[in-house]
Amino acid sequence: MINAAIIGLGGWGRRLVSSVQGKSSRIGFSAAVVRTPEKVAEFADEHGLDLGTDLDAVLADDSIDTVVVASAAGVHARHGLAVIRAGKPVMVIKPLALSQADAEQLRAEAERAGVILALGYNRCFLPANGELRALVASGALGTPLHAEGNFCVDRFGQVAPGGWKADNRQTPPGALTDHMLYEMIRMFGPVAEVHAIAGDRAGLATLKDTTATLLRFANGMSGALTAIGTTADLLRLQVFGTLGWAEVRGMDVLTTAYTQGEGESKTFPRFEAERAQLEGFADAIEGKAAFPVTAEQAAHAVAVLEAIRRSAEDGAPVALA
Repeated sequence: MINAAIIGLGGWGRRLVSSVQGKSSRIGFSAAVVRTPEKVAEFADEHGLDLGTDLDAVLADDSIDTVVVASAAGVHARHGLAVIRAGKPVMVIKPLALSQADAEQLRAEAERAGVILALGYNRCFLPANGELRALVASGALGTPLHAEGNFCVDRFGQVAPGGWKADNRQTPPGALTDHMLYEMIRMFGPVAEVHAIAGDRAGLATLKDTTATLLRFANGMSGALTAIGTTADLLRLQVFGTLGWAEVRGMDVLTTAYTQGEGESKTFPRFEAERAQLEGFADAIEGKAAFPVTAEQAAHAVAVLEAIRRSAEDGAPVALA
């Protein structure tokens, strides 16, 4: 079993630990590094975690095989680099970093050190998404023409004032778009240009509540991403081709339609995506399988997110090098 430590026990960090602790035979957590141990002491005790504030001590512990970075987005790059420089494989919860330069540094240093850099992203393990990718790859939809993604949720109104998620440097315009962006990059390759419009109709103090982005892929396809942080949930990824379209709605419903022949709607059984991503990481560490999102794809997504922010701020398209 892979023995892991985690940096950060916020909501997502606790969710990751809970997904495998006492359940998985592949990976488990024995230690956590946090800023304020007293806030998570009960959780740590319930899940058998050694709790502390000293990352260097954890990195120097030979019994720790790997580290998951689930801290605030603004320190992902710093924490990820520390793990890489200690010679341990690392999973960094999306995004890898807030700037292309930092993401590329993470990728380059992991490559030089010969350690795995994995992106913490659960949706790529969903069976519905896997079938969507298979439909695209098989040609069942014909030539891909256009992709659309919606990540619309009611989150921003509950963001605690003064917390890192309320900081528009760490939650910039388009921050929510990456939930659908990674899968688009996996299926269709790099993005060449973005044009984003961001608004704050909900009157939030610091955050743009809505970002609409047009994409042009290097392969000539178009794409669109809509991210709203102050509305009812709509999670959707749809691909249009010359022979039909396919859409994943929510986490588990795949619907298809074809220019000739009947489409269908399929609901997949409940699936533990967080456990799957951690066990997939364990497989990558042990050389059993490659991690599904490459470090290059994860770093490129950061470049796209940075371009979305710049486009929204400048009111003009931004080309990616």
